[in-house]
Amino acid sequence: MAAAGNKLVESTVDHASACWPEHDWPAARYRHGAFHDVLVLPEVVARITTDVARVEREHRTSELLRRVDFPFAVPKTLSGPRSHGGRTGVLVSRLDGELRPDIAWADAATELAAALSALSEADPPAGLPEPRTWCGGQRWPSIVMDDLVPRLPKDLRDTAAEVVAAVIVAEFRAPAGLVHGDFGPHNLLWRDGRISGVFDWDHLCVGDPAIDLAPLVGIYGAARVAEITDPATLDRAMTHRATLSLQVAAAGELSGNVALRDHALGNFVARARAETLRDPGTG
Repeated sequence: MAAAGNKLVESTVDHASACWPEHDWPAARYRHGAFHDVLVLPEVVARITTDVARVEREHRTSELLRRVDFPFAVPKTLSGPRSHGGRTGVLVSRLDGELRPDIAWADAATELAAALSALSEADPPAGLPEPRTWCGGQRWPSIVMDDLVPRLPKDLRDTAAEVVAAVIVAEFRAPAGLVHGDFGPHNLLWRDGRISGVFDWDHLCVGDPAIDLAPLVGIYGAARVAEITDPATLDRAMTHRATLSLQVAAAGELSGNVALRDHALGNFVARARAETLRDPGTG
């Protein structure tokens, strides 16, 4: 496992060194995410994957994001997609601030609410993707039903169908706004108690603002998230939250990442068995 990990790091460094030789990539900090390998230097960040279409989409949306004014910083694209050795990546600016993935609700709630308000009040530029483009977009329900549901235990197959249908119904009359798509402390930077930067805009779209509350429900629980939103939006957020693992599984299915797909399906099964699909009741 360690050897395989070292090879992945070496491959990522090799890609970045070939594509952006002006930077000292062997000195970079490496981070492996669900969809990218990331190299972080003090001045720049390289995001690299085998999924060319994902990189191209993210580059387009990052360029569109430049047109939006936020009270926090967002990464700026510094290069177009560049390919080497079967992988493709982009270079983006590094943001200043402290990553606090375990920040307590009491310390974060006011700032989270302010950031979400900034997102919902922003004027989305034309050309942004539809919700869940990263995991199939309008095809997502059929991917779940045709490719994922048969892999679930028989007693949970109707549950999967029901939560997917509930999302479609919830979105039918929901307002639409600019949505980060993976909003939470894992993608926020802090300075002096304020959110200084928001990164990883991979799932950026125009859609139901409750999508951005769904990860917060998973982290902090619905009772706490209720403090920063209205009951109707919270209910939709819980509906979205119930499908998050099926969204990741669909993305794994589309990209051929069997390990990611099966891990996400395992999460769905565990949450369904524990009756925590909508709300883990954290805290």
